[in-house]
Amino acid sequence: MEAKENRTEKELVIVTGMSGAGKSEAMNCFEDRDYFCIDNFPINLFQYLDEIFLSSEKKEKIAIAIDVRNEKFIKQLNEKLEILEQKNIDYKIIYLDARTEVLLSRYELSRRKHPLNLFNTLISNIEAERKIMENFMVKADLVIDTSTLSVKELQALLEKEFFSGNKKMNVSITSFGFKYGIPLDLHLMFDLRFLPNPYYIDSLKKKTGNHKDVSDYVMGMPESQDFYKMLLEMLMYLIPKYEKEGKSHLRIGIGCSGGQHRSVTFVNKLYDDLSKKLTYNVGKYHREVGAKTEI
Repeated sequence: MEAKENRTEKELVIVTGMSGAGKSEAMNCFEDRDYFCIDNFPINLFQYLDEIFLSSEKKEKIAIAIDVRNEKFIKQLNEKLEILEQKNIDYKIIYLDARTEVLLSRYELSRRKHPLNLFNTLISNIEAERKIMENFMVKADLVIDTSTLSVKELQALLEKEFFSGNKKMNVSITSFGFKYGIPLDLHLMFDLRFLPNPYYIDSLKKKTGNHKDVSDYVMGMPESQDFYKMLLEMLMYLIPKYEKEGKSHLRIGIGCSGGQHRSVTFVNKLYDDLSKKLTYNVGKYHREVGAKTEI
């Protein structure tokens, strides 16, 4: 009985995604958490992972980073994951992504070659890698868009959504502006550009949905009230269904033109209502605004 209580479960984390999206920074975070970390893990060693676990008491938590090289690699990786399942090794996949223009900028700053190296231009290699990876991304337990994240913010996000130890599903609601690109890690997305825009009212233009007069204006419109009621009811229905299907993280995006007024107002209200009505870990993030309440 005592031996069973002292037994520590083995934990395997696979960190993958687009090259330049932050895998090294994520691995540093796992290393700080006393995971046994292996970067650029060779795919032919997957079958020996159980032996790596058994080789030392210190290797109860393993994190491996994998770079994808071609479509054949993806096929091999899927086969290796089946081997893990046959060996009853539980694993989680974290997929890091970023917008193409952000990846371009990061590579230009670092002056590194792209690992795919199939084409003469950097953007062609990035686009080819994205096409190779698109079908594998759906296997991930957690997808993180690092386009607007600093290293510190990435670490904080991993802390909240992966290391918290809370078994309840994490629900993250993000406001964003379509003019700055759609977040890449959303499961659900809603477009508020059909609502009148406070940007064109001089007294509200330089404010955000964090200001009461802006939120009062947005929610004072009948179409806002009608849509919000339908949206809240739909999310109240959908969120438990996602958890039932095994999701541990659910990301909801609310977008408007600039991500300043309408989307911020809706995210704040959804956060308040869902936090009160549901028992999940609900969080909010204003991508274009942050937490500022004054201009």
